[in-house]
Amino acid sequence: MAGTRWKIVSVRKMPPEYRGTPRPAIAVAGRSNVGKSSLINALLGRKAVATSKQPGRTRNVQRLLINDHWDLVDLPGYGFAKVDEGVRVRWRDLVTDFLSDHGNLRCVLVLVDVRRGLGDLDREMIQWCADEGVRASVILTKADKLGRGQLSRTIREVGGQVGDKVPVFPVSATKHDGLEFLQDAIAEWVTEDAFRSAT
Repeated sequence: MAGTRWKIVSVRKMPPEYRGTPRPAIAVAGRSNVGKSSLINALLGRKAVATSKQPGRTRNVQRLLINDHWDLVDLPGYGFAKVDEGVRVRWRDLVTDFLSDHGNLRCVLVLVDVRRGLGDLDREMIQWCADEGVRASVILTKADKLGRGQLSRTIREVGGQVGDKVPVFPVSATKHDGLEFLQDAIAEWVTEDAFRSAT
């Protein structure tokens, strides 16, 4: 069952000067309305972070310490958030600082609404990961919203756009479809040799 293998030890908002920890980390990124909080809660099997119908509620980098071993990091969403430009710039700087200075980042989960496909900001995030030697994975959220045939076509299309080195996981936070496969991948990434994490 989703979430049964992981225990949340603490949830903390990270200060602006945060530069990571020696623990392995998995970061969750994506548009403000893509369902980041819902996916995190589904993966952990409990309501660990607040969900909202209003996009852009996550305005800080939040670190969830899991099993005293690794960090699941909830990054502020990008795009669509109805906030002023000053707040938007601060969000971008928070995310950039975290991603650039975290020396033990094992993967960035780039969440994409399966009905919308990859956007420019998603592609920028994936390209940043490639440039920095950080693994990226595309998580197609709300997979239950498409029929089986259309879902299969979307997976192939997105896979063709991102290439073989970026795995694609279709998931549904509400029906828990695909969560176990994603959990298995995360478990492997946080336990592997750090020197192989970007290959």
